[in-house]
Amino acid sequence: MKKFVLLSLLCTLALQASAEGEKLSLDQRIEKLEQIIENQNKELNKQKLNIKKNEKKLSLSTQAKPKTEDDQLQFHGYLRTGAEGNMKNGNKNSYSKNKEYVGRWGNEYDTNFNINLSKKFTQSNGAWTKLAVQLESWSDNYDNSVGDSSKIDLTELYVEMGNVPMFSGAFKDSTIIAGKKKWDDQQVEVLDYYYQDVNGTGLGIEKIKLWDGDLSLSYISNDFKDGEVAERDKRDKKISEDIRAYKAKYTYKDIAGEIMYAHATDNADIKEVTDNDDYKSATVTKREAADDGLYLGLYYQPNNFFGFEGKGQHYLQYSTGLLAGEGIGKIDTDFNKRAADDAVTYQLGLGGTVKLGKRTHMLVSYRSLRAENIEARKYDSYAYNYPGADGTVYDRTEFQNSWRVNKLESDALVLRPIYYVNQNLDLWIEAGIGRRDAEAYNGNTEDHKFYKISAGPQLKYYVGSAETSLRLFVTYIGDETKKTDNNVKLSSTVEDVITGFQVSAWW
Repeated sequence: MKKFVLLSLLCTLALQASAEGEKLSLDQRIEKLEQIIENQNKELNKQKLNIKKNEKKLSLSTQAKPKTEDDQLQFHGYLRTGAEGNMKNGNKNSYSKNKEYVGRWGNEYDTNFNINLSKKFTQSNGAWTKLAVQLESWSDNYDNSVGDSSKIDLTELYVEMGNVPMFSGAFKDSTIIAGKKKWDDQQVEVLDYYYQDVNGTGLGIEKIKLWDGDLSLSYISNDFKDGEVAERDKRDKKISEDIRAYKAKYTYKDIAGEIMYAHATDNADIKEVTDNDDYKSATVTKREAADDGLYLGLYYQPNNFFGFEGKGQHYLQYSTGLLAGEGIGKIDTDFNKRAADDAVTYQLGLGGTVKLGKRTHMLVSYRSLRAENIEARKYDSYAYNYPGADGTVYDRTEFQNSWRVNKLESDALVLRPIYYVNQNLDLWIEAGIGRRDAEAYNGNTEDHKFYKISAGPQLKYYVGSAETSLRLFVTYIGDETKKTDNNVKLSSTVEDVITGFQVSAWW
């Protein structure tokens, strides 16, 4: 700055000297120079003052302030329903037919809705608290009732806090979450399949800065009511397992890794079942269920599809014990609650979206699952007394074979090309093929080959961020089954053509 001022003065003096020539004396030139310096200093001070004023305005404008839209009540949701019928029986209620293997388009006969309400409160220092609630109801067919006897479930109720004043360093941008929620659910949209889905009530802290990524830690509990066993045994007191899970997830750019350990706090109630009201004497049923389990997951979602333009969605999973089974890594379903201590499950998923042209893209999903020892009970035995016709009391033991499987292999491939006619009309085709081969503890097997192809248009209408869709479809679907029951081989094929519509909306 000093060099610039001096250079400016010298240039000004030189110009004036050349203009005035020899008319000014040395004293006059010095006086003239002092005047110029004084004027330059005044201008410089004025500029400094303006700079300070602008800096103050900029500081005030960039200070954290509550955003008015954040303080407003947020209302979001989703709904879907429809109707369908087959070529033989006309319109009827039906169930989704293995959409996790052959895809959901033209194969999703349910009514579902969820409503999400949230409110964010921001303090003057920038700290904020968010309250969130989700109500949900689901029916497994198209009918006039919604959910289980028109029941509406409270599936989420939690509090989230951010910009916590006491947090600094790696925790500066972290958020605290406490309550009942869906933790880190990841969905394959074309299958309506959640490969990462942990539900329960817990406490977590997210977005901890570690190296160049984010670390999330959470503790989750789920008191699962084993309703099926309770109904079978007709006990007044429902059997339950209180599952406790400890989860850590690290995310770096488009890669995430997760580890979770879970244990059952009251598995003794599951291993021994007594007091069967159906029978005259108390019985004991042994169920050697796993006490704990481990889950490892690796997720990769690049901004390409194996080098092609699109988006990838890939996952690799491994689980043992309590977390093994078809519901790999889940703590809120009955799929995993009867897994043996040595149960193990692997799953690989490859998929995403690939752009095929300006107006065409395709959804792709392939998943492969392998599992062993996912059912702890080889059989159930009931010892009881019953009266005969002549009044004699007889002793009897009844055995029930396992109603789940020992070994399971499954593979599924689904392709959904979509052609965009315009912003309000799409043309869809979806084709899927899958297999599910199961072997029970007694050696019986049951192998399925599923296949499906659906086609039809989708009409869309947008209002702001809300979307309403009406889908018309015709579906050809089939299931080839082969069984062995006590060395007797059985086979059957079921095929159908289904037409119908589905409407959905989200906002």
